[in-house]
Amino acid sequence: MKLTEKNFVFTTKIDIDEDCYIIAREPTMIEFKKFDSEAKSAEQLDAARKIFPSCIIDTNLENDSGEKASGTEVWKAIEPSASLATRILTDWLNSIPFRTDKGATASD
Repeated sequence: MKLTEKNFVFTTKIDIDEDCYIIAREPTMIEFKKFDSEAKSAEQLDAARKIFPSCIIDTNLENDSGEKASGTEVWKAIEPSASLATRILTDWLNSIPFRTDKGATASD
């Protein structure tokens, strides 16, 4: 298999509700450096909140124009709900393979 044919980036599908989902990729090494392993949970969530919109790579949500919503548009709709935003960020962080052994799959 050629290296260019393999994608080593892990992605995670996160269900927002029964009808809506997003697919998020793992952070890059540069993005990951923003996380401090010694930081408190709230600080970790804040770091995740800042990079999460750029990590959203797919969704079935549409913007008001009927086009696929961007990561930024999706996050702007989710973030006002603290409970939903926290659940999504927590699910995403817990799915990343180097943080835990469950959830993520490699994209081919």
